[in-house]
This record gives sequence, C-alpha cells and structure tokens, in this order.
Amino acid sequence: MKIIFLAYRQWSLDVYPSIKKHPRVEESVLCKTHDELLKLNLNKFDLIISCGWSEELGDEITSKIEAIGVHCAELDRYSYGSPLQLQIIDGVTRTKHRIFSFTFDKYSKRAHTHNRLFSHEVDLDLSGNMSDVLYQMTSTSIVLFNRYLDDMPNISWQEWPEESIVRQKRNPIDSRLKKEDLLKMNTEELYNFFRCLEDPYPNGYIEDENGKLYIKQVEFKKK
Repeated sequence: MKIIFLAYRQWSLDVYPSIKKHPRVEESVLCKTHDELLKLNLNKFDLIISCGWSEELGDEITSKIEAIGVHCAELDRYSYGSPLQLQIIDGVTRTKHRIFSFTFDKYSKRAHTHNRLFSHEVDLDLSGNMSDVLYQMTSTSIVLFNRYLDDMPNISWQEWPEESIVRQKRNPIDSRLKKEDLLKMNTEELYNFFRCLEDPYPNGYIEDENGKLYIKQVEFKKK
C-alpha cells in the first residue's frame, strides 16, 4: 500500500514514524503543506491519512483517492471546528477520538474536519494542560490509524448521530477574555478557558488600556 500522510503540527508529525513502519505500508510520503499535496500524482497512491490537517481537501482530491482523518469529539455539535477548545470550555472531560471519512459523504454541511461516517474510535481524556492532551492525541492517533490499516479493506462504517446544536469554530479574537466575562467565571471555568488556549493555539489574554496580558500556562487545584 502506498500512502500520503498529511501533518504539520508537532503532535501529528510524531504519529508519522509509526504509520510509516506499518507492515502493509510499502511506500509513504509526508506532506506538511497543501501545495506539497497538490504536486503529487494521486493515481500512484492508495490512501491519504490526514492528521490534524486544517486545509480543505476538496473534491479535486477526494474524487481521486480515498482519504481519512481523525476527529477528537463524540458529539456532533463539535463537528464544525475547534473541537478541543470548545469541549474543554464546555467542561467536557471525556470524549472520543475517531477515524472519519473524507471520501464518503463529502458534500456534508459539516466542516472538513468531520464528515458523517466514522469507523474506529478510542476514548480521549481532556484533562491536564494542552501539552498533556496533545501527547495523548499522538498516542490515540497511532492506535487508530494502525487499526484502520490492519482492517483494510474490511472497514465497517458507522453514522455520526446529528444534533441540532452547533458550536461554531473559534477565531483568534475569541482568545480575548473580556472583563465582564472574567467577573462571571469561577476559577475552574477560567482554568478551562486558558488551558485550552495554551501553545500551539492562540493564547488566551486579558486586555485593558495598558496592554494585553497573555496567559501561556495554567494550573488548577480543586478544593
């Protein structure tokens, strides 16, 4: 099997060596940018594996080759972008990490990070600092992709149950915590807000007439 692996953040780049060594992978290419992907002759490959990829693949890609990715949410409301941040802010502590298909149902209204069908899943713990969560994402991605390659071509797809609730993708401006919101939040809510925006994401900050105070790392102890 010949695969293309898409990744650019460090946690996802750390997944690649394990997938590259899978017994069924004869040849692999790592792409860190969408331009690198577009330069490849897709007809020479069997599968695209996307890990933490933020670019739209588009029909020009998914019409030519099977493509899968991983999505770190159990509920459909987190299918539209920023799933880690939104779940942590909402107080979710346990979720799912799943393989989804770009190829099937590619005209879904959902974001490119999640279509309607998924196959393999494992539990994902959202506690700790962002470095802890991303370390776990590396491990669970390795498990998921290896299982998928083990089971090909006998993949059993399941439908992702839809919800009427939609949590919209966050933008960098959303990292600003307004003073009026700060006063309404308890210490655990503040902890969740700032920890989900630790590196490599746009750090949370408080702003006044003097400047911006960035919170790069936080710690919390329950009473």
